[in-house]
Amino acid sequence: MDFDFTEEQRMFRDALQDFMQREYGPIVDKRDREGPFTREEEIEINKKFQAIGIGIDPENMKAYLDPTLFGIMSEEMSKVWASLTPLLGMGAIPAIYVPLASDDMKGRVLPRLEKGEFVGAFAETEPEAGCDTRDIQTTARLEGDYYIVNGTKTWISNAVTCDTAFVGVKDPETGAQTFLLIEKEVSPWETSPLHKIGWNASDTGEMFFDNCKVPKENEMGAILKSAFEKGQTLPISEGFMKLFTTLTPTTALLTLPRAGMGLMSVGIAQAAFEASVNYAKERVTFGKPIGKHQLIQNMLYEMNLLIETARLLGYKAIDTISKGDPDARRLSSMAKVYGGESAVKVTYHAIQIHGANGLSQELPLERYFRDARMQTIPDGTSEMMKLISTYTILGKGFSAYA
Repeated sequence: MDFDFTEEQRMFRDALQDFMQREYGPIVDKRDREGPFTREEEIEINKKFQAIGIGIDPENMKAYLDPTLFGIMSEEMSKVWASLTPLLGMGAIPAIYVPLASDDMKGRVLPRLEKGEFVGAFAETEPEAGCDTRDIQTTARLEGDYYIVNGTKTWISNAVTCDTAFVGVKDPETGAQTFLLIEKEVSPWETSPLHKIGWNASDTGEMFFDNCKVPKENEMGAILKSAFEKGQTLPISEGFMKLFTTLTPTTALLTLPRAGMGLMSVGIAQAAFEASVNYAKERVTFGKPIGKHQLIQNMLYEMNLLIETARLLGYKAIDTISKGDPDARRLSSMAKVYGGESAVKVTYHAIQIHGANGLSQELPLERYFRDARMQTIPDGTSEMMKLISTYTILGKGFSAYA
C-alpha cells in the first residue's frame, strides 16, 4: 500500500499551503469575527483561487474533479481558514453541471462562471427531513415546459449570496427524487441568513421556493440526456462516475463531500496541534517548559494519534471514490464521523494546553474549536453517518432509520 502522494500532488499541496499562508494567514482571525462573506468578497475569493488554477470554472476545475486533489484542498484550506471550504466546495457542485445545461442557460451563466463571478449552492437539507434525504418535502410539479417548485431548504452554504443552486426535489405524485439546476435571475427564490457557532465567514441560510418556475431542461436527468446526445459527459473522474451506476445519485454525490469534511477536520486539528506543540516548548511553568510535564505530553500524544488516524481514514475513503468502489459510502461516512469527532477532541486539548490564553480571541484556538464543532453536523450528523456505515456492514433489511 502506497501512502505517498505523487510528485504532482505534492506540488499542488505545497503551492496551496504557500498561497493560503500568504493570502489569508494574516487576515483570517480579524475577518472571521466580522461574519459572513458578502457576495463581492466571495467573487474576489473565487478569482484569487482561479488565478492559481483552483477555480470552479471549466478550465480550472481539476482540483474538484480529482478526488485526491479535492482531499488535499479540503485539508490545506481548512488548516488556515475553514470558512473558505464550503464556499468553494459547495459552489463546485452546480458549477459542474453548467457546461452541460441548455444553450439558453449557458449563454447567461457560463461567462459568469469563466470570469469567477459565479456563486453556487447545493440545496438538499430541509427543516423537517434534516439528514433524511429520502424524505425531502420540496416538490417539483411538471406543468408543460416548466417545473413548479415549492418548499424550503435550510442550513445551506452560500444560500444568501448564490446565483445558481442545485436543488433536491421530488415529484409530488410519484415521490421520485431528482435535482434541478435553478438560476436565481430566471427563477427567483427568497432567502434568510442563519447564524452559527463556527465557520463564521461562511454564508449559511434558508431558501424559500414559492411557485418557483424552472425550465424542464434544467432537471438533472434531462441535462445528462441532452449532454449524452451531444457527445458530452459529466466532467468527473472515471471512478466517481462509476459510483453513480452502483449507488443512488444522491448517495454517490455525497461521498466526496463527506470524505472532504473528514479531511477538513484534519486540517483544523492539525493547525491546533501545531500551535500546541509550539506553545508547549515556549510556555514555562514551575521552572520548566510545559512540554516537559507528563500530562501535556499525554495530550499531545492523543492529539497526534487522532490526527494521523483521521487522515489515513480520510484518504482511504478518497481512494475508494477514485476507484469507484461502492464501499466509498461506508468509508466516507466513517471518515466524516471520525475526523469531526477527533477535531473536537484535539481542539479541546489545544485550549487546555494554552490555558487562559486558549480562551482568548487574541489567539486562533477558540476559532479552531468552534470550527471543529461544526464538522460533526453538516452533510450528515455523526449519528446518521454511524447508521449509514452500519447499514452497509449488515446489509439490506437492517436499516435503523427505515
